Amino acid sequence: MDPLLWQPWLVGAVFVTAVILMIRGRSPDIALLCGLVVVMVFGVIDATTAIRGFGNEGLLTIAALFVVAAGMQNTGTIQWLTSLLLRPGVGIRTSLANLCIPTAFASSFLNNTPIVAVLTPATIDFAKRQKYSPSKLLMPLCFATTLGGTITIIGTSTNLVVAGLVESTINSAVPNELHPLHTIRFFELAPIGLPLAIIGIIYLIFAAPKLLPERIPVIEPLADPRQYTARLEVAAGGPLDGRTIAEAKLRRLDGLFLVEIERSGDSISAPGPSQRLRGNDTLVFAGAVEQIIALRSTPGLNPDGEKKAPANSRGRLMIEAVVSNSFPGLGRSIREFGFRARYDAAVIAVARNGERVTGRIGDIVLQIGDTLLLEANESFLSRNRSSRDFFLVSGLPSSDLRPGRAMLALSILVAMIGVATYSGNMLAPALAAAVAMVVCGCLRPADARASIDISILLVIGAGLGLSKAVESSGLGASIGQFIVGLGSGSILASLAAVYLVTVLLTSLISNAAAAVIIFPIALATASQANTDPMPFVFAVMFAASAAFATPIGYQTNLMIYGPGGYRFSDFVRFGLPLNIIAFIATLSLLAWQYGLWGST
Repeated sequence: MDPLLWQPWLVGAVFVTAVILMIRGRSPDIALLCGLVVVMVFGVIDATTAIRGFGNEGLLTIAALFVVAAGMQNTGTIQWLTSLLLRPGVGIRTSLANLCIPTAFASSFLNNTPIVAVLTPATIDFAKRQKYSPSKLLMPLCFATTLGGTITIIGTSTNLVVAGLVESTINSAVPNELHPLHTIRFFELAPIGLPLAIIGIIYLIFAAPKLLPERIPVIEPLADPRQYTARLEVAAGGPLDGRTIAEAKLRRLDGLFLVEIERSGDSISAPGPSQRLRGNDTLVFAGAVEQIIALRSTPGLNPDGEKKAPANSRGRLMIEAVVSNSFPGLGRSIREFGFRARYDAAVIAVARNGERVTGRIGDIVLQIGDTLLLEANESFLSRNRSSRDFFLVSGLPSSDLRPGRAMLALSILVAMIGVATYSGNMLAPALAAAVAMVVCGCLRPADARASIDISILLVIGAGLGLSKAVESSGLGASIGQFIVGLGSGSILASLAAVYLVTVLLTSLISNAAAAVIIFPIALATASQANTDPMPFVFAVMFAASAAFATPIGYQTNLMIYGPGGYRFSDFVRFGLPLNIIAFIATLSLLAWQYGLWGST
């Protein structure tokens, strides 16, 4: 059979299958790698073409920028910036402006994932002090980082993915002298991204107080979603054995409440100050994470069911981790799953949308969005910061930050941006900055290696190979011709169709994977319309980041889903209007910049 007849159908089936697998929860890297193997085995592309993407300049740039972002986080630079951002305002809208505007600016030069990771607990504490519900602030924070990330080429990994696809196409395709692709410069997105960010932030400031519900009432004792239930055991023969609650100074604890005492199968609820403690009693506390950390240093109290680690145990950290939808122990108890053996970390307490989780720690069945307070070695942070098992992993006050090098890390970042802007090339400055972070002691070599998200790099490499399969099989040309016909020959209508398809796909699967899948179709559509491909490239870039209407479209959305106490409908109510605003603004700005109004 003529390959021209069956190859487009094969490549189309590969992409549809990959999308279905990703919607069903399979890893994008595995789905796309399997698809790449299929098109290579059937001869749609040769092996050299299939693996060429893994040496792509954009892929190497992203790997280097992961290290730079880790250096910024490890030195506490982002935390220092946080203290400047979270300033109280006169009202909720002023507080939102103080939060969203600087955050968007920072996100244009830093990857938004570590910014959200650091600012989430800080924003919750800020909301508590200001008597706001965290749900009023966390979603605007998340969306502000996404909007800010559209201003520069390094603002989001999606921008770098598409920039890498463009670079690969320039290097391998036959030059088109009439409508050429060109390397995307550092600030080339700004004429579109900056107005979009301004419009979007205005929406966030004025719409959030009205459209976002108070999912966690601020007046309740456990209003803070970082409130935990902790179970501590009275050591038999220890300094608290035989003493009353008042004598043990366990009454009127700041931000902490002794809920009950479990003794020999019985429960003593809301015990009074004269209640005498006995060895092996289990004390159930509810309160803020900082107070629970402090309480664990009390002599005579051990973690429930565990022997207490020495107070000076070297390298032991207190860590917060939010359970993801890929966590392998979902639906199983902590003990049954063997959490401690698998992660070399002890679960000290569990928080679930501000509600007290009852029962022994080992018997708690973990759910998506549960926030775990862990005691673990330093290596836990480096091993799991990019793990798919957790949405968010962050060290608490006893973490391994290196604040003395914060200004050095910031200087390295500024130098990288300056050189990249002047030279027009991102790879060399990014690699130099990554090396400088390690050489200058901002980041340990082991942490630098652990910071690189291999799954993102595999998505890019496999996506580049599949893009070539779409092109060589003729599938891209066929779909592009269909889109142009659907728009009745209007370039602007075709551009709108590419944008909408990308938004729909990025709401169902990861944004990087959506960009990789739609990119060759966008180029083919521009080719069929005989027009400049760059506005179509930018449409894919901006649309892949515009995942506001669902919690699953963007990693940062998932990171604030549990801590904010949100429901799926909250994203639809607040995010869908922002999606519409972003669509209208992006298309209008692209049409103005490239003269597409009324073009055919």
